[in-house]
Amino acid sequence: MKKLILKNSFIEMKKLLLCACMVMTLMALNAQDSGIFSHYSLSGGIGTTGFTADFGTMVGNHIGLRGGIDYMPKINYSDELDLNHVFDDYHIDPNYLPDGIDVADMPTTVDVKGTFDSFTGHALLDLYPSSDHGFHITLGAYFAGKEKVLYARNQEEGSLMMVSDFNARRGAFALVPESYGLVTARMGKYDLMPDDNGNVNAYVTVKKIRPYAGLGFGRAVPNSGLNCQFDLGVQFWGTPKVYDGVSGQQLTDEGAQGEDHGLLKIIRKVSVYPVVSLRLCGRLF
Repeated sequence: MKKLILKNSFIEMKKLLLCACMVMTLMALNAQDSGIFSHYSLSGGIGTTGFTADFGTMVGNHIGLRGGIDYMPKINYSDELDLNHVFDDYHIDPNYLPDGIDVADMPTTVDVKGTFDSFTGHALLDLYPSSDHGFHITLGAYFAGKEKVLYARNQEEGSLMMVSDFNARRGAFALVPESYGLVTARMGKYDLMPDDNGNVNAYVTVKKIRPYAGLGFGRAVPNSGLNCQFDLGVQFWGTPKVYDGVSGQQLTDEGAQGEDHGLLKIIRKVSVYPVVSLRLCGRLF
């Protein structure tokens, strides 16, 4: 699975780099014909999108163009989810339990690890009201190779195997009403059903194409040598959607219980992603 994820990430990276190379080639060809794109720069920096690298140029004195990539190292966090335990309300007689299942051994919580993962490309247009100052208004878009931005999974492989076995043989519990349901892990407002191997997982998705608007200081192409460029804005990535990784179904608020947990609480309610970046720009020619 890890090899497949790495392979897919490498493929998406190649696509983004190919697009960047095509843009650079077209800009260079256009420069030869019109003389408009006569100066270029390379920049590198860091921000809320991770490590960023840009190729930039100026169209006259009032318009700047930038294209590049952003790599965010994976951010992990840990959390503990409760299980909706049927034993709490129905005090099942151990004699009714299938072989191999002991009420005292059934887990009541599960430790999970969440991961925030992002790799994007971007195309941005800087508008400079004054040709003598670096203040600019920026419009454009960020492009992601995948919709998933947050994953959550139990830390220990198969830690809910006993729960999966319990659910699979649910009919053996004659004293528990069928309408009560199965044992699940509660992630925030949502109930996650363990798979046959005793694992639960969920993920959050946003839009692949994310329009951007912001303000900043500094020119994409320095008048000479090096300068710094600072940007502050937002990506409009849409309303995040939460999915059960086992069933692939989107989880909604209908019938949900509990409170939101950790990073999920923040992400699922935010339709924009803040972008703050600081880059060092170097003029090529």
